Amino acid sequence: MTTVTCDEPRRTDVRPADRRPADAATVRAWARSAALAAADVPATGAEADVWTVRGWAEVALGCAALTEHAAAFGALDEVVADSGIRAGGPAAARLRGLRATEGRVPDRYPSARLPQPIPPVGEAVWERCARLARFCDGLPVPRAPKAPEPLPDTAAAQLTWGELLRPTPSRRYSIVDGARWAGLAGRTWMTLPTALGTRVVLIDVPRGPDRPELQRRIWRGVHDGAHLDLLTEGGFEFGSGLLVAEAYAMAVEAVALVEACRDGDGGLAWWLRYGMAERIGRLPGFPGRGLPVAGPTLHMAVTCTNLEFAGLPTIAASYITGPIDLLGGRAAELLPARLADDLTARWAAAAGQDSSETTRATISAISAFGMAI
Repeated sequence: MTTVTCDEPRRTDVRPADRRPADAATVRAWARSAALAAADVPATGAEADVWTVRGWAEVALGCAALTEHAAAFGALDEVVADSGIRAGGPAAARLRGLRATEGRVPDRYPSARLPQPIPPVGEAVWERCARLARFCDGLPVPRAPKAPEPLPDTAAAQLTWGELLRPTPSRRYSIVDGARWAGLAGRTWMTLPTALGTRVVLIDVPRGPDRPELQRRIWRGVHDGAHLDLLTEGGFEFGSGLLVAEAYAMAVEAVALVEACRDGDGGLAWWLRYGMAERIGRLPGFPGRGLPVAGPTLHMAVTCTNLEFAGLPTIAASYITGPIDLLGGRAAELLPARLADDLTARWAAAAGQDSSETTRATISAISAFGMAI
């Protein structure tokens, strides 16, 4: 795999530890272990099937990126066949597309039909959506956006830019060119085997080329960057670990949103608030019973439906409930100690320490979020 290390401040070849690919046996063992981990989800029935297939699509992307990809796909094939899952929703199309890069797709691979019944989003989640919307609406988002500093439209540059917005930025990851898998990738941050262990990797697949550059910069530099920061501390890729990973990335975005408002960066604040609305809007069944569409954030959310999450209410909810849990006092319980401490400290300082109108408005918005700083 073509890899760039980010342990140094410039793009360079991979370190000696990563130059030798893992052998076929190691790759096969990794693929089987990852595929089984992807099937260990905190859900049942149709939702569990959709969640599992989504995880397999991510494993398949990792298989495609490995030199010994034939061995990797062989192990994934066995796990898929043994599962008995026959339908997996939209992610099944990505899974089949990635598997097709290595030849004929086995007959037992699931179809993209969405299985039923999918459980509805709970009332408590809709209540938290309302809290998140009040938080966003109450923030003093500057009306005159700052023009962002010019930046190369690359993953490496975006991740480096995002370091200032992430509480615990890490450079212990590699970037893999994933242009050949455009349209087939969901989650692109993962751990992959090497000759001397595992390596945290971002597979750089083109994402949203038609979207504004600042939005893409936030996706990569803040959200994906937060995933990489957490992944360097342990396994947060599948099942319950994935829920923590999304909670952490959204908490980092919430902190960055408050800081952008404090610092008068209207463009950054606007797109971070849009990201919050986007996560609300893609909840299955939005706007949900008892959630009247009122205020700019929820009106924005109406335009952000996403069929990818139609069968994944638990994952979709984690983008909403997770940051509220972490910033509301559960960071030390759910996160590695260093990341929990850094996130909590950054949140406590985010609103500012003066008595300005901006600071007062920000603290009021945070109180509406159900938290104190």
